Amino acid sequence: MKRLLTIILLYSNLLISQNEIEVEYYFKDQCESLINNDSISFELQNLKTMESYYSENLKIIIPSEGKYELFVTINDVKTERSFEEIIEFKGVLKVIDTIIIPKIIYVSEKLNDDFESDNIIEPKYYNCQNICENYEVDFFKNGKTRFEGEFKNGKPIWNSEYQRDGSYIKYYYDKSDRWYKWEYYDQNGNLIKYLKNIYRKKNWIQKTFDSNGRLIKKEVKIYYPIKN
Repeated sequence: MKRLLTIILLYSNLLISQNEIEVEYYFKDQCESLINNDSISFELQNLKTMESYYSENLKIIIPSEGKYELFVTINDVKTERSFEEIIEFKGVLKVIDTIIIPKIIYVSEKLNDDFESDNIIEPKYYNCQNICENYEVDFFKNGKTRFEGEFKNGKPIWNSEYQRDGSYIKYYYDKSDRWYKWEYYDQNGNLIKYLKNIYRKKNWIQKTFDSNGRLIKKEVKIYYPIKN
């Protein structure tokens, strides 16, 4: 019996390892600035299980295929730059790819070498070396829109984040830089659904509507909303 259990366990581990995907990324900056690979780290978060996996020497092993949110951080001496996009892994066991660092990127500036909250200058969006102002747009390497938005002194009034298949989410911001409305669109630009966030002192309410404006769901939440 013990031998049978051992065989089953070994077989299960074999199946798990066969589904694992080794991901190795290289990075190229469109803004012609020198990037030290040691300053780059990234995370892949499975959008189904919400489990996160973190890079080591620009490599990650993820347990299965599916859609993942890629979070990239470039931590230099005085700044931390970050961006994200959704990537789908399917029918592969190993991925070696070059990720193009977008021109439009979220930048936090440091007063010194520490990244404590009271040591960070208010984060803003930059287009290469310039603070985003008015309408800005960025593209994937295939020429399709990756990101667009309307800005005032680096702060978004609204912005849209596109997936590689052309679907996207459009975010609207209030005067406190909080998301108050999200709109989900398919590859053809058709509205699928939208969310409205109503903020209160101790919690906030999120209402979900279909494309015709019918209320689907209403939730009371405590933690600040995250993109999904």
